[in-house]
Formats: sequence, C-alpha cells, structure tokens
Amino acid sequence: MPRWLPLAPALIGAATLAPYGAVGIVYAALGTSGAVTLSRGDFPTSGDALLVAWIGLGAFAVYGITLGVAAWSYLCRTRPVCVATGAGIP
Repeated sequence: MPRWLPLAPALIGAATLAPYGAVGIVYAALGTSGAVTLSRGDFPTSGDALLVAWIGLGAFAVYGITLGVAAWSYLCRTRPVCVATGAGIP
C-alpha cells in the first residue's frame, strides 16, 4: 500500500478539524466572557448552548490535533531509508 493513501486523508482531516475547533474554542471563550452573544438555538437557555459549544468544538480541536500527531508519526515511521549497496559507495 502506498504511504500517501492513509496519509492524505489524515493530513486533510487534521488541517480542517484543528483550526475549526481552535476558532470555535476562541468563540466559545468570547461567549463565556460576554464579549459576543451566542444564540440559544434549540436549547432551553443560552448557558446550555454554550456548554454544547464548548464540548463539541473542544472535541473537534482535540481530534484534529491528535489526528495531526498521528499523521506526523506515520510520516516519520514510513520514511524511506537509504541502504548501502555494498559496492564501496557509502
């Protein structure tokens, strides 16, 4: 199996999920501090909407970061290694 086959989706996923979660966490922090208003949507209170935002967007951030770490680890572990041919060339 070519190494890019599992690596490409992992890098694309990490590149999209981690920033989405990080920006969302900043927005949730601004909502918690009262700097921006968070619409309550279908939730009974705006506090419930804020709790769901923290949990959901935090999960996106954590998953994106760990997916990036796993992709980097796979990239390093599957890197081709140069092997001496034994013909006197180091």
